[in-house]
Amino acid sequence: MTTKPSNAPWADEPFKLIATPSKRLDDSHASVYCASEMAHAHNIIIRGLNAIIQQAPHVRDSADQNYNAQDVADLLAYVQSWTKVIDHHHSVEESTMFPALNKFSGNPDLMNEACHQHGLFHAGLEQLLAYASTTEPEHYRWAGEGGMKAIIDSFSKDLTDHLYAEIDQFLQMDNLGSAGLRETWEQAEAVAKRAGSLGMLYDVFPFVLGCADKTYEGGTEFPPLPAVLPYLVKYVFAARNGAWRFNPCDWWGQPRPLAFGPE
Repeated sequence: MTTKPSNAPWADEPFKLIATPSKRLDDSHASVYCASEMAHAHNIIIRGLNAIIQQAPHVRDSADQNYNAQDVADLLAYVQSWTKVIDHHHSVEESTMFPALNKFSGNPDLMNEACHQHGLFHAGLEQLLAYASTTEPEHYRWAGEGGMKAIIDSFSKDLTDHLYAEIDQFLQMDNLGSAGLRETWEQAEAVAKRAGSLGMLYDVFPFVLGCADKTYEGGTEFPPLPAVLPYLVKYVFAARNGAWRFNPCDWWGQPRPLAFGPE
């Protein structure tokens, strides 16, 4: 459960957030740790999706007399960042984490189903990225034929079904050696961190920080980042970028009211 900032709709709906396994299960086996870390990462993606779905209908398009082109441009930039976060997350899984888990388990097909699930929504994500990247603000529409809602609706269930299912798959790894599983996870995580780029400080990190609710289920320290990073993001890398108005949390992981909603 999150500490909601008000009674207004927030980023914990319409798609349900994932319960953290370590909050309800014995975490003596590394499978629970890995599943919990993955749940935190997946909840960032789900909050971002929910934040878009909750706010986009209230960003006035050019048919409205109160249309504001900058609001639309910022929304489209925010959607682009959301797709980039998912693309980075899944590319790291497929290039680093999944092969490592396959090798450690001795089962080369262990993560095949997760890769298959990625394919179910990849085309929809690509279509959304193309829409958000190329649509001029005056041509933006949320509802109706050719609108952004239709694109999101085309793949969001497959995406969220995958995000939930992958947690269960990690929990089922309790038949593997705990120490070896934890070591495999940490090695893959280290490779993933090295795969980052400076450019991510301008789009991926502001998104992650703004969707990482640190009050969730009594509190969490995910993501484990240097204490100085939120300050650098706020005052340097995210400064003067209106896209981050759409984040459901502040830079320190505290939920805040959504910027756009029913009047």
